Amino acid sequence: MEGFFDGLEQAIRERNWHAVLVMALTLPDICAKIVMPAERSGRRYAAWFDQHVKPKYTFQIGVGAQERVFLSGTDCYALRCVLLHEGSTDTARQPASDALDRFHFCVPGQFNLRLHCNQIGRALILMVDEFAVDVLNAARAWWSSLDSAEREATAGRLLAIRSTDNISF
Repeated sequence: MEGFFDGLEQAIRERNWHAVLVMALTLPDICAKIVMPAERSGRRYAAWFDQHVKPKYTFQIGVGAQERVFLSGTDCYALRCVLLHEGSTDTARQPASDALDRFHFCVPGQFNLRLHCNQIGRALILMVDEFAVDVLNAARAWWSSLDSAEREATAGRLLAIRSTDNISF
């Protein structure tokens, strides 16, 4: 998992925003597969996201301090599907979408204006770097919560990139 975490951190540092989004949207898939291998992809993705990331996108707002979820696991899964399969952020026709139809992503500009987690109608505006860090922190916390035996058993099933200098399979 450290390779995935390090790769996302590197992409953030290098401001490679497309890679950042792809990696941030893929991490919940990888984590969820580890803990719910038999569950269907959309269900396990949404469940993992809701447990580990959604709290960062849930706020008490208004006079009555009503709970408002700006980004749920189902909407994030819909975004993951359209971005990875279509290169789009329009989730209106995505069966997995729930409360959102579109996403707008922003990056820090010259004046460092932050528009993270603002909703206009059924569209959500997210700062790419903040979203990625939220997912990365959640995935790291989840990974460190596993016992060493679980981490070791999982490591053998994850992607391994090897040098051709000392390759063995």
